[in-house]
Amino acid sequence: MSQKCYTVDYKKEGAPTQLTKRQRKIVQLLKADSPMTGETLAAKLKISLATIRADLRLLTTIGILDARPKVGYAYQGASILPAGNETLFKTAIAKILLPPTEIKLTTSMEEAVTKLFIADVGSLYVLDDDGALVGLISRKDLLRASFTDRDTTLPASIVMTRMPNVVTVTADTTIMDASKLLLKHNVDSLPVVQNRGDTHVIGKITKNRIFKYLIETLAP
Repeated sequence: MSQKCYTVDYKKEGAPTQLTKRQRKIVQLLKADSPMTGETLAAKLKISLATIRADLRLLTTIGILDARPKVGYAYQGASILPAGNETLFKTAIAKILLPPTEIKLTTSMEEAVTKLFIADVGSLYVLDDDGALVGLISRKDLLRASFTDRDTTLPASIVMTRMPNVVTVTADTTIMDASKLLLKHNVDSLPVVQNRGDTHVIGKITKNRIFKYLIETLAP
């Protein structure tokens, strides 16, 4: 289910001004009662901890929340982004793209599993003979398939999410917009294409890559 975005008045302190409805609710809960564990927050929101983990990570990274080991999360006010970083979240993802990990339509499930773990990635992009993106296979897809009696010599593409159901972004997408899409669709990565409507992959953007970039940029 998509989330509406609300404007939060952190602009004067230099924080991004758009939070999702769920992120706004998390902030409100912690404003009223801090600290609070992730499990307690999830229970109050009536969703799983896994669902809000990325929200908590983002809110902590931009300084709205403080994460305390063995204690939980606490509200600490507006963002503590250093001066001059107001445009950090407006940076295009082209700056931090990762190379995609690709397989062919004919690649077997056994080969796909091997490639997934050797490359240490969470998903594989499936390309046709022309190099166009036709689907995506996640670690979960292959894990589910392993619990069935499927022949591992069969093409891995039989368990892929097919286009046009794969969400893609262009290289000029901002870090903030890419982050929102990753959260909205509850995925770990998004294929990056050159132009809207294009199916030729030039890279990928992941939750971990964005998180690493923010930490490296904001670290004193």
